[in-house]
Amino acid sequence: MTSGRYPHIDIHTHHHAEIDGLLRIVNVRLDDVTLPAHHPVHGSVGVHPWDADGRNPEQDATVLAAVVEEPWCVAVGEIGLDRVRGPALHTQRHSLDAQLDIAAQHRMPVILHCVRAHADLMQLRKQRRESNPWIIHGFTGHSELAGQLLQLDFHLSFGAAVLEVGSKAREALTTTPLNRLFFETDESGLDIRDIYRAAADLLLRDEEELMLAVSENFHRCFRVDP
Repeated sequence: MTSGRYPHIDIHTHHHAEIDGLLRIVNVRLDDVTLPAHHPVHGSVGVHPWDADGRNPEQDATVLAAVVEEPWCVAVGEIGLDRVRGPALHTQRHSLDAQLDIAAQHRMPVILHCVRAHADLMQLRKQRRESNPWIIHGFTGHSELAGQLLQLDFHLSFGAAVLEVGSKAREALTTTPLNRLFFETDESGLDIRDIYRAAADLLLRDEEELMLAVSENFHRCFRVDP
């Protein structure tokens, strides 16, 4: 049982409905930012790597630079790299670099989609030497990969995989420091509170302790008071 002092924070969801006791970062496509219905209380904006083909990254960056000035936009994302689906990697990379530039200029956190491209993102993190938070969303990798990412100052966000018995993500979660930790529902339709409860059980910690840790991480990374 929690006291309700801290909200359950869901840092990446595609569902717009606001729910009492939850703080949600709603993913908004860059092409949808002109639609008032797509302006959540808190949102992230970006061009997904699957959508990078046929675009002008410099023009996208100009639009993004204006959007991140809006009070509801608290992160750049979902952006990233995907070696399984989407256009050629160099096309994805061009789009990603332009958006990372905007995030760095505005000191905003980045919510990253990554499929079989963790080595690419780690190399990019080393090259860019930027201090704004980079968050791997929906992390499902093993604990060794988690450790490599953590050494480069990434944050990890865990979602539905935490509920899957035997998943690599469950083991990785147990090796992730509380000060690098987030939770999310993505497109799953799950209740974020179920993910917190499962994580608390795995970590042998009280749920409110997790809520406090994530609230502190959120305040530090997103510069928003939860």
